Amino acid sequence: MIEYFRTFYRRMFRGTLFIIKAGGRVITDDRSRENLLENIKELNKDGIDVLLIYGGGHAIDDGMKEAGITPFKVDGRRITSETDIAVVKKVMAGDLGYRLAETMGEIGLDGVVMNSIPPTWAEFKRRPKKEGIVRFDGEIIGVNKDSIKDFFEGPRFAACPCLGIAGAGITLNVNADNVAIAMATGLKATKLILLTDVDGVLINGEKASVLTGRQTEQLIADGTVTGGMQVKLENCVAALRSGVKRVHIINGFTKDALKKEVYTKEGIGTMIIRHKNKKIYEMELGQEAA
Repeated sequence: MIEYFRTFYRRMFRGTLFIIKAGGRVITDDRSRENLLENIKELNKDGIDVLLIYGGGHAIDDGMKEAGITPFKVDGRRITSETDIAVVKKVMAGDLGYRLAETMGEIGLDGVVMNSIPPTWAEFKRRPKKEGIVRFDGEIIGVNKDSIKDFFEGPRFAACPCLGIAGAGITLNVNADNVAIAMATGLKATKLILLTDVDGVLINGEKASVLTGRQTEQLIADGTVTGGMQVKLENCVAALRSGVKRVHIINGFTKDALKKEVYTKEGIGTMIIRHKNKKIYEMELGQEAA
């Protein structure tokens, strides 16, 4: 079955761009990182371009502790000082970036690992002071889709840490989910895939394979999903409204998670689509019988 749907979806997605967000734990775990890049290599062979945005929360915390710095967070959001950003750059562009590059070399994946989001790709804004701290964290406020599309006329794969360059060449630490969603929205990407440490969206303990935007909004409204997953789903719905065609939430620690989600009928995570496109997806599933 995977071969039939792989052939079908290979034709459907050839020449398109997928935005993939991976948390730092996926990147630091040797097996998961290699498996992810192996899967991306297969997507590239099938003519699919991939932009990987990666975070590194726990790795940054570890790096700061090694440097004798106590991480400062308010409501779960990291407040990055001038001292902190030096550690963040070292961890994200140095340690994690080199791990990606080395694994790419091992498996023969052609592509580029960057040390930040290129300044020509996106615009970033610095957050105001917090408790007297001059901040080196910020948010993404604009995407230059033409510049990114021009880049992918060459390489089929690029990996970028969630670091942005603001005015005057200041490096900012930015939330990886927000960067990936903004990129997917600005480019109207065919797929936005969020790699997490859970199997997808759980409803009464059972994973939902497919949800529409309307169903997702209802799950948020009735309190079925809360906390971090609620925030993630709110962002997913916003991405759909802004032109992203399909959003996936999958477990990045599952073997061949990416390949199975893209190329199999059932997938292994949760796919969220616009309500009006549900019938189109159901027609795709019926292709095998036809």
